[in-house]
Amino acid sequence: MTYQPFVSVIIPTYHDWARLSLCINALNNQTYPNDKYEVIMINNDPRDEAPAGYTLPANFKLISEGKPGSYAARNAGLALAKGELIGFTDSDCIPHPTWIENAVSMFGTGEVDRIAGKIELIYKDVNDKTWVELYESIYSFNQKKAVAVLKASVTANLFSRKALFDKVGGFDASKKSGEDIGWNRRANAAGFNLVYGDKVVINHPARSTFKEFRNQKLREFGGKKEFKLNSLKGIVKNALFIPYLFYNLVISKTIVLFSQVKQLSVLEKVKVAGVHLYLYLIIVPEFIRLLFGGERVR
Repeated sequence: MTYQPFVSVIIPTYHDWARLSLCINALNNQTYPNDKYEVIMINNDPRDEAPAGYTLPANFKLISEGKPGSYAARNAGLALAKGELIGFTDSDCIPHPTWIENAVSMFGTGEVDRIAGKIELIYKDVNDKTWVELYESIYSFNQKKAVAVLKASVTANLFSRKALFDKVGGFDASKKSGEDIGWNRRANAAGFNLVYGDKVVINHPARSTFKEFRNQKLREFGGKKEFKLNSLKGIVKNALFIPYLFYNLVISKTIVLFSQVKQLSVLEKVKVAGVHLYLYLIIVPEFIRLLFGGERVR
């Protein structure tokens, strides 16, 4: 490999020291030369200090960002990043050994601005997936589809040239969810391309329990949804949201599940449909709670 630019990898973390240590180990064992990349980890709760004995390789650094939200944390990492290329992943992800090297190879062609890398889910028992794991296997982290349909990538596996941030700007730190899509849309509008990287791979654990699923979905919902009752339009929009949600989450998605998804058995599809209903049942009370001033789940 003749093209060897300096790479900065940025990882926000929040109360996740055990899984972050696995990510650190994977990043410390990359095939890309250690002196050609840095890893910047951003602790998004400065009060939660790293456990005693938490050691870091020489090219890794841990900083703190008190403003809540992973996008604020990523912006703090970007402010310190020295790399020509920027890689993003999350503290619960495990990059493959060739993750950085393969991304650099794609950028080396001179025709790539951003890369949406492949995300492979890890299951506790691949032969006996839980209801939630079955749901995740259908709906979570399909980066190839995200590039084709949304022209976007989640920040669990995203590479970009640093120059894009100089022109597009950083992430909207007021957002708690969905800004992966938002930033990519702004980059698209500025004329920067996005390609799918089949060999730029990280592993991500599938959520396996309803508790994990609930926490993630409520956090995601609160981060995206706007709650406004100060106009007639806002009142009408929110009044229609619950029936819209039932149609979209329970009826429409279940019809598509049974008619188009081929890799699951009928019993597995029934379980996934059960998760559709569960999601509706947890979102409705959360919607009402937030509508009347409740605090967003973090």
